[in-house]
Amino acid sequence: MSLKIQLFNSGPIDNNVVLLFDEGTRQGIIFDPSFDPDTVLQVINEQKISVGSILFTHGHFDHFAGLAYLLANLTPLPKVGLHKGDLKIWQEGGGSIQFRIPIDPPPDPDMTLEHGQQIQIGEQFIEVRHTPGHSPGSVIFYMPSISTAVVGDLIFKQGIGRTDLEGGSFPELAHSITTQVFSLPAETILIPGHGPETTVGDEQKYNPYVGKSANFL
Repeated sequence: MSLKIQLFNSGPIDNNVVLLFDEGTRQGIIFDPSFDPDTVLQVINEQKISVGSILFTHGHFDHFAGLAYLLANLTPLPKVGLHKGDLKIWQEGGGSIQFRIPIDPPPDPDMTLEHGQQIQIGEQFIEVRHTPGHSPGSVIFYMPSISTAVVGDLIFKQGIGRTDLEGGSFPELAHSITTQVFSLPAETILIPGHGPETTVGDEQKYNPYVGKSANFL
């Protein structure tokens, strides 16, 4: 059976929360549960989805704001996956103090994400790609069977992630985009952490920071 994505827009800064599930087995994965997690939980219950893991593109607070609520309401308890490069940021509150937004400290992850890792859901696989730049442990999740990648705050529609936060680096971010995103097929749909979807091909052509229009490629 095929994979299906349901996208939720939540919170004061338009976070994209992604629910991925296999239509046959009803196995599911949540990516970057932000604010308003009750909306995601409602769909999970209505669709009878069994969430095996909650995975994070990076450790900033607006991407894990809904984690504690989901863990308190999902059974069996899902695995929590994060790259080790963002563990310090995660444990320090993910920048919530800097932005003066109170967030309950999340539990430590119990699943370490690594570059090249393959995560199975149903009969399909998700590829983890390490993409530092916005943060040291940023990753993207590529789903070749549905030509889609969840890219967090690495790249947006004609934009890029901030590099002025802890551990950020524009050279690293640009290298991550060109080697790990622009190496995907041009038709690949990119779901960023905020804002509208885009494609690899469009960003190669039109992104003013790392695309051809910026004379970057």
